[in-house]
Amino acid sequence: MSKHQRVFKLEVAKRALQESSTNLSREYNIARSLVKYWVSVYRIHGLDSFRHSEYPYSCQFKLKVLTTMHEQGWSLNHTSAYFDLSTSGILFQWQKLYAHEGISRLKPKKKGRPRMKQPPSEPKPSEQMTEKELRDELEYLRAENAVLKKFEALAQAKKKLAKKKP
Repeated sequence: MSKHQRVFKLEVAKRALQESSTNLSREYNIARSLVKYWVSVYRIHGLDSFRHSEYPYSCQFKLKVLTTMHEQGWSLNHTSAYFDLSTSGILFQWQKLYAHEGISRLKPKKKGRPRMKQPPSEPKPSEQMTEKELRDELEYLRAENAVLKKFEALAQAKKKLAKKKP
């Protein structure tokens, strides 16, 4: 997700064709290099700029971008502008990942935390358990039994109090 909306980028890029990118960067409190990048994207794509039609970027698209940049001898900024990427930093990351780990690293990864594995609902039969597992289960069951007895005693005490108060 981009920090700045498409309409804003188009407006700044159009104004930067007539005004200084330094003045615009001060006015809008954004980096001058970002204004220059938006202008280069706008010069190449015109009003169709900043659409990011390939997003999320597939492995094939990333590889196509990197090979085109290498074959044409383009810079990061020009290649990013030509393919209408949100920033040239994305392309730099792809280039670094591809150089270190190859095409497999360009594949998109799932985001977020992995799902928790559900514990098996059926306990192991006691014949298959080790002695330590049996002792642990025995200790757990004794603790569970003690809690239930305490709960039952509290419930009975509450009933007795309710009967005594008319």
